[in-house]
Amino acid sequence: MDLDTPCIPLGHILTYFNIAQKPDLDLGVDEQYEDARAVQLNKLMQVSMGLDHNEMFRKIGVDFSEGNVAGRYISTRQVLGLVEQSIEHMRMPYLGLFVGNIMTVSHHGYAGLLSISQPTLKECSQTTARLCRELFPALDMSVHEGDGLAWLAIDENVSLAPYTHYFMELNSISFYNIVCDLVGRDSELEPVAVEFSYPEPEWGHIYRRYFRCPVRFSCAQTRIIRKAGSADFELPLANRLLVMTAEKTLFQRIPTRAMQFLPLRLRHFLVRSYGALPSLERAASELGMSSRTFRRRLAEDGTTYQRELDVIRERFARGYFARGGQSVAELSELLGFSTAQAFSRAFKRWTGETPSAFIRKG
Repeated sequence: MDLDTPCIPLGHILTYFNIAQKPDLDLGVDEQYEDARAVQLNKLMQVSMGLDHNEMFRKIGVDFSEGNVAGRYISTRQVLGLVEQSIEHMRMPYLGLFVGNIMTVSHHGYAGLLSISQPTLKECSQTTARLCRELFPALDMSVHEGDGLAWLAIDENVSLAPYTHYFMELNSISFYNIVCDLVGRDSELEPVAVEFSYPEPEWGHIYRRYFRCPVRFSCAQTRIIRKAGSADFELPLANRLLVMTAEKTLFQRIPTRAMQFLPLRLRHFLVRSYGALPSLERAASELGMSSRTFRRRLAEDGTTYQRELDVIRERFARGYFARGGQSVAELSELLGFSTAQAFSRAFKRWTGETPSAFIRKG
């Protein structure tokens, strides 16, 4: 997948660019916080007056006169075009924070309903990560636990520069608020910290206004961190029947195609194989094709097995350092490098820094 691969459902993107419209799912969210977000929503509508949504989409090559949006897909580059237009029109560089803070579960429609109907907070997080892979494959979410903490990590599958911050802001504050709503604003269960992988922007003080926990920048990975015990918190809206109904309805209304793309299927398989990363031959077999066909199809998608393997190795390395790991020798072995020196050379190629410099910075 690259910037021009049409794999993002148009119906899903409309959710974020028609923020005033949301299905009434009657989820019983705390009215105090709903009222505060309603004030922000009203402000957003005021500052966006004059922004012609049809014209915005026309500029990125989407014509709504073609009718139904179901089954239509746009590329990551087109989404970046929408973000650029919105930020420039509203003169609001922190737009991701602003919009994400407004979005309640209802704004996410059946995707939100599917997540909050899970039995526990951990399963809610896992469902959110799975839906991200299907609905917005430019990002990858993953759920982790260790050292008394649990966290949702957010990584880029393709570069979202220069608007990486927009997507990290929007998803982080939205998920943060949903978790806080689900646990009834219990300080023992709410996120304890939020980390971002990029330097603090000029509007860093606004992050601290929206997140009621420590916010850190220039970290190894973007993460929303909670105490590990919160993962087993039983959600008040858990309903197995509702889960099945919401999932069926969601994918009927917004069909997806992300996991049809071989590089994404390969990355998902590599993530599941952490600790015993497979050879090209084994990966090809697991994905149902010969090694020769596997190489050819990856080449057709503009990538190679080694390139995809390195993407996942870098992601694992960042995650290892993010949770406090410091043993280059241990990490080298986990990632299948022959020596620590070989890993260090690869890490510097990926990040521009040696592992020791990266650890010191974190």
